[in-house]
Amino acid sequence: MNGYAVVDVETSGFHPPVAEIVEIAIVHVDRTGQVTGRWDSLIRPEDGVGATRVHGITRDMVLRAPRFEDVGRELHGLLAGRVVAAHNLAFDAKFLVSHFARMGLDSPEIAGGVCTLRASQLLLPGPSYKLADCCETVGIELTDAHSALGDALATARLLGFYLARGVDLGGMAVRPHASVPQPRAEIGELFRSRAR
Repeated sequence: MNGYAVVDVETSGFHPPVAEIVEIAIVHVDRTGQVTGRWDSLIRPEDGVGATRVHGITRDMVLRAPRFEDVGRELHGLLAGRVVAAHNLAFDAKFLVSHFARMGLDSPEIAGGVCTLRASQLLLPGPSYKLADCCETVGIELTDAHSALGDALATARLLGFYLARGVDLGGMAVRPHASVPQPRAEIGELFRSRAR
């Protein structure tokens, strides 16, 4: 395993193939949690960009952007040999798998990756597990929220936070009915003391 590929997508809606990716970022993270590389791009969808009020992307901004098919093989290579991670991996994974399938590319490793949302639900005090709230809880700065690169970098730092504290992320994948490891006692105590 070459480390992690943290992904974030901004989309024109909630369900592919009707909705499409309009921005994507991939951040490489090594096994110790350090960021080692990043890649991001706007993506020109076939139809509209969707909710500009959410992601801030307008139709004019994507006019000269590449289509997913123009960069898909490069993206596929950036994920290869790495554990894919995202905050709400199920959402990002369904778009990536759908878009790669349009190109005839298989991507079975994506859905079996690590979900920092799921990890946070197990390890952090609630009630909210939005990326911004999780970052605030553990003292991570989130800049450019709802931009693909801003969210991917914040997710990479959140992943690094867990890795540096020895959290076993192997059971945090989006697999149905997967057994989930209990957090180590000192990790739980750290979060309880922050919440006081």
